[in-house]
Amino acid sequence: MEKITINYYLYFLGFLFFAFGTSLLLKRGLLATRFLGLQFIQLGIQLYCSYYIQLPLILDHPNYFRVISPLFYLIGPLSYLFQHFLLYPERKFKTVYFLHFLPFTIHFLEFLPLYLSPEAIKLAEINQVISENTFNTSQSNFGLISMKYHLYFKSISYIAYLALISYELFKYYQSVSKSFLVKNKLIVFWLTGDLFLKIVVLGFHIAFNLIYQDQVQMMARDFLYAGEFAIMALFLFLNPRLLDGPFLKGLVFQHSHREIQEKTEGFKEFGFDNSKINVKNKSILEKLDRYFESEFIFLKPNISLNLVAHSLKIKPRLIRICLQDELDFSFTDYVNSWRIQYAEEQCRDNPRWKSYKIEVIATESGFGTRQSFNAAVKKLKGVSPGQYFAKYMN
Repeated sequence: MEKITINYYLYFLGFLFFAFGTSLLLKRGLLATRFLGLQFIQLGIQLYCSYYIQLPLILDHPNYFRVISPLFYLIGPLSYLFQHFLLYPERKFKTVYFLHFLPFTIHFLEFLPLYLSPEAIKLAEINQVISENTFNTSQSNFGLISMKYHLYFKSISYIAYLALISYELFKYYQSVSKSFLVKNKLIVFWLTGDLFLKIVVLGFHIAFNLIYQDQVQMMARDFLYAGEFAIMALFLFLNPRLLDGPFLKGLVFQHSHREIQEKTEGFKEFGFDNSKINVKNKSILEKLDRYFESEFIFLKPNISLNLVAHSLKIKPRLIRICLQDELDFSFTDYVNSWRIQYAEEQCRDNPRWKSYKIEVIATESGFGTRQSFNAAVKKLKGVSPGQYFAKYMN
């Protein structure tokens, strides 16, 4: 009875996480917010079902058996995609990203016959679990492989995604300027701290499985995951602006460096040495980025390529070629992207800007006229300024 009483906490915590995740999923804003919402929904369902799969409740509720097993394949992908689109909010979700959910889909489909089976068949599977005293049974009438091997695959998958998350975060910190990191120190602390918690939880989870290899009950694991997400939710509740993403980062400019490096390595694999060109482009983009970020040069309506080139002591032709080759941007598009990003930040964080009319926003963010502002937003964002900035205005 004591174990069931303790599990009530997981039961009600599952409801809270599900509700919180649903609110994030429906929230307007970055794509990363939706992936964070899916994480909380996934954990909410997992905690809710965990209440019913504990003995002896599972014998009275066999329909919950194996329901949460595929969900473990979502932990790594959702964590990675959340961080990825929070750091790179300008990127779009591509079809290839669905490959991250392939293990979950396969695992769900292989147990679909079990989910649709009568309760008697499910009870037979439950008795097999009880006889082996572990959910990770080595024998089963369902599934392509045994649950014991699925445990290994889930662990390998999660460790691989933690490594990917760590690598991307490290490369991101390398690609941006120190002033940018200082300006966004809260989000840096949040992402780094959450990564540390994930590693700690993984360590405890591995230790728990090594010490209690034959346990059917897995409450400790659920409490660990719930604790990590509770801390994340609390930090987010105290700092809701974190879901707006990093402030005033130069869209694709700072992030293109990694893509340039990948392109360079691709040329080398095929025997072409294009590294000098790419390294040169990367250097130019870094100088442009730092200059625009620190000097706010884009706020001057009369900014020109020649003026920037003279300040940076770089030939205008090289800047033009670099922007076109690596970003597919003209110099005007580059400047206008910074202006739009600045207008977003001000409308989001500066109460005075929330009452500004579109004409004032255009002038204050460096555009000479409303017509040029309208044309730039339409070209770069695909909608009118009124539609694009509506979410920031009163």
